[in-house]
Amino acid sequence: MKYHFLFFLFAAGLTFSQQKIITESPESVGFSSQRLNRLNYKMHKFVDDGKISSVQTAIIRRGKLIHFDTYGYSDIDSKKPLKENSIFRLASMTKPIVSVALMMLFEEGKFNLDDPLEKYIPWFKNPKIMDSKGTITPAKNKIKIIDLLRHTSGIGSDGGIGYINSLYKDINRRKQENNKILVKKISELPLYFEPGTRWKYGLSTTVCGYLIEVLSGIPLNKYLESKIFKPLGMKDTFFEVPAGKYERFVTSYTIDKNQILKVLDHPSGSFWTKKVTLFRGGGGLVSTMKDYLIFCQMLLNNGEYNKVKILGRKTIELMTSNHTTYTPNFDGKGILSIPNLGKGFGLGFSVVTNPAETKILNSKGTYGWGGAFGTYFQIDPKEKLIYVIMIQRRPYASLKLREYFQNLVYQSIID
Repeated sequence: MKYHFLFFLFAAGLTFSQQKIITESPESVGFSSQRLNRLNYKMHKFVDDGKISSVQTAIIRRGKLIHFDTYGYSDIDSKKPLKENSIFRLASMTKPIVSVALMMLFEEGKFNLDDPLEKYIPWFKNPKIMDSKGTITPAKNKIKIIDLLRHTSGIGSDGGIGYINSLYKDINRRKQENNKILVKKISELPLYFEPGTRWKYGLSTTVCGYLIEVLSGIPLNKYLESKIFKPLGMKDTFFEVPAGKYERFVTSYTIDKNQILKVLDHPSGSFWTKKVTLFRGGGGLVSTMKDYLIFCQMLLNNGEYNKVKILGRKTIELMTSNHTTYTPNFDGKGILSIPNLGKGFGLGFSVVTNPAETKILNSKGTYGWGGAFGTYFQIDPKEKLIYVIMIQRRPYASLKLREYFQNLVYQSIID
């Protein structure tokens, strides 16, 4: 792969704190340009070795964008280069956005976190639990809204093996007409465990998306557009790629039995370029690096960006605190492959609780999440640091690309 862009600032300029940002060197905020070359080399090698089609990385520190690198092809067959404004499938990086949207309604007094879900969505009254033998028993606990945000509801997903997993798989999320139909089907499924007693990644944030619709009276896509995307200037974040932007939509890839990249989802026939009526809160958005950086900077700015207040400081603090008293099962299997040890979970984000146990470079209190196609972001309040990577390959876990990326970001700090 020979196509390579390196940007230290977007040409149009971005506002990452409360003033326009002036281009400055990495050294001006305690980073080493020389050490950042190690990051470029390693990420580019993944492309050159045919492991991924392309990669985009960005780093912001103290409100200054000091690294933006774009390398490889948006589509290999046509040799179309990846560009700084290319559009990526966010997959589960949709979840933090939807979690923020739900907490905006919390700040309006629409609900309390310990409210039972059935108060707003009666379908979830009288939940049942299925054990490993397939035995179904009534749940003793009610699902609370906080359980959805921190993935302690007992609601699973369509991954894994076993009979209960097959029930979730049968939902086939993309073929449901809308959130109401999908969430009604989810409510009819058994839970994996008593709500509030364990952690399991799954469709909880999809239910959050429908809860937003119920509480606001607005479809999820319209709510996000009017309350988050438009106020923040996130002009390229959608559930459906507009026809005029198809050329910017990146092809996603998987690997064949010989570990060779092959097309998984091409823009010409993609779910995201067709008419979308199911606005999946758990993983339906597409976006650009620029837009997601804006979202991240808003979080790091305690809920504010470019004089627009999205959330209050205390709400951000609550969301990015650890809300688990047990070890989340970040087991590295399937699509969920972030390091598990030393992390808990907040209200929409993983949260570092013990940096030493993670065995990668970071700080206590760092929070973020990733997506099934390899996208990944982290926000480190202690270092006033944001770092994001965008790739489009599924599966990607065996590459350990996120771990390399994160380590190479932190080793570049010199202050």
